[in-house]
Amino acid sequence: MRAPKERPPDTPNVADALMGLEGLPALPSVMTRILATVADPDASALDLSPYISADQSLAATLLRIVNSAYYGRYRRVASITSAIVMLGFQEVRNIALAATAFQVFPRSRSGYDRNQLWRHSLATAMAAERVARMADLSGEGCFEAGLLHDIGKVVFDLLYPERFAQAVSEAHAREMFIREIEPVYFGMNHAAAGERLARHWDLPETVASAIGGHHADRMAGARSAALPEIVAIADFAVYQANLGENSNGRQPAGDPGDMPLLTVRQWDALVQELADIRPRIDGFLGTLP
Repeated sequence: MRAPKERPPDTPNVADALMGLEGLPALPSVMTRILATVADPDASALDLSPYISADQSLAATLLRIVNSAYYGRYRRVASITSAIVMLGFQEVRNIALAATAFQVFPRSRSGYDRNQLWRHSLATAMAAERVARMADLSGEGCFEAGLLHDIGKVVFDLLYPERFAQAVSEAHAREMFIREIEPVYFGMNHAAAGERLARHWDLPETVASAIGGHHADRMAGARSAALPEIVAIADFAVYQANLGENSNGRQPAGDPGDMPLLTVRQWDALVQELADIRPRIDGFLGTLP
């Protein structure tokens, strides 16, 4: 495997672009309100209702998802309040965050398969929460960090679609991870870009750090409650369940027995669960506009 080439002289200053949010959408106000509600220990599921109802697109999407095969309900749910009561706080929060995050960015102009990335991202969010439960750790921030862990790839694809397509092509030609190629093209990898965007969006510090650190050594040896480690393990598990995305030139590898947070039995159960929920994830994505 050859090393990536030297950085070309016309490498764009992604850091400057992120500092000014040039060409990047703002965090939707509804997501800000949902995150604030989730962070309030006194909030209940019904506190989400006015925020979701005020966003017609999100409200319609939530009802489509609730009434889709994703949940397999036989009685039609007609109101946001009924959906929230039926599904509960965490589930509605997760649906609203996913639906909002996936719709905030314009469609790709590079040909990059965003739908595959969204599938991978949603699976990683679910897996991160599952890892935390299995390891008896706090699940705070797991869904958000898992959902947005690869958002830096969307940043590159949105700001510099042709250059990102070239980076993906080189990663495949050299059989390398895209994160090894990205610094040549952008001066940073997608984890660093995602962390910078998360900070500009004023997401919780733990979530931003997990996005930036999800490619750190996931097999560090010591048992840790660090969110980056949880997201890294979830990301790896999702690839093992064939729910990866297509920017990498090779598949992640590792020995599940070396991961400190889960037993081998837990690991096997997690990968099987992820493989089994793929139809539900595809059904979820199919309801989005």
